[in-house]
Amino acid sequence: MAGLSFVLMSLCWILGAINLVCFVLVLVKMCCHEDIGLAGLSLLLTFCSGFGVLIGFFAGWVYVGKYDAFRLMGFWTAICFAQLMFGMAYGLIQMQAEGLIH
Repeated sequence: MAGLSFVLMSLCWILGAINLVCFVLVLVKMCCHEDIGLAGLSLLLTFCSGFGVLIGFFAGWVYVGKYDAFRLMGFWTAICFAQLMFGMAYGLIQMQAEGLIH
């Protein structure tokens, strides 16, 4: 179980790094299309509370045509989903190891 937990946690960290790169790419697309205020707000809220990534994600989908970022947003969505699934699997394995579930 410890080996599987390590693999799942490693995958979560790797996908988290890819997630961060996708966020930065969306911020760059925002700046290139003169949405400096939205990019700045996303960046500021990311450092203050973490919600800026969520704003960037939703804004990326809202303006996907304007930013010409359909493949980027689809990839980012898939990465988010995979990270969520690996994180949930890791959590369940840890709960099982601690005897909270059978």
